[in-house]
Amino acid sequence: MMNQANPPPSVIDCLQTILDAFFSGNYELFNTVGNLSYKADISRQMFEGVSKQLSSQMGKGYTTTYLDHLKQLHYQIYLWKLSFEHGGDEFVIRMTMDGNKVARIAIA
Repeated sequence: MMNQANPPPSVIDCLQTILDAFFSGNYELFNTVGNLSYKADISRQMFEGVSKQLSSQMGKGYTTTYLDHLKQLHYQIYLWKLSFEHGGDEFVIRMTMDGNKVARIAIA
């Protein structure tokens, strides 16, 4: 049984890799954690747009707060809040896991 207070370390590692990739603008790093559909669904152009939007805010400091997880079909979905040290808008990160690979990431 999964502890609802914290996601598994491998899930946290995937999220951190994705955030590091956005911060550094590294599309190849971004793709290292994803399954085939994840890699096919997010083009370099889409990645660069999100990276550009987030990286300047992340550079001033950010925190992620784990909110919860849920199960849909055979996927585990993890939810985080992304906050920036300078204030401003916050985002919800929805990361869908397919085993130990990311199947989808959405930041809204």
